[in-house]
Amino acid sequence: AKDMIVEALKETGPDVQRMVMGHTPQYKINSALGGRAWRIDVGASQGVMGGTPEVLEIIHMGGENDEDIVSILTVDGKRVPAKERETVENVLF
Repeated sequence: AKDMIVEALKETGPDVQRMVMGHTPQYKINSALGGRAWRIDVGASQGVMGGTPEVLEIIHMGGENDEDIVSILTVDGKRVPAKERETVENVLF
């Protein structure tokens, strides 16, 4: 899967670093494949999971060395760093 997303991102454009996907309900926004694939559907609809809304925030070139800053904003006002939401083999850290 990692090779497939790397190839898809390359074909999309030279500066494309990640893919954001919906319609894959998760309990929290999270990433896979080294932060290249982001799953943002938190199942907020009561007909799905009744999850708590969250927002994926990407500040393009906002960090050191013009790196993007990626965070998750929660309804209780927290800004969660992307690294805290990476998954390994479908296990959320």
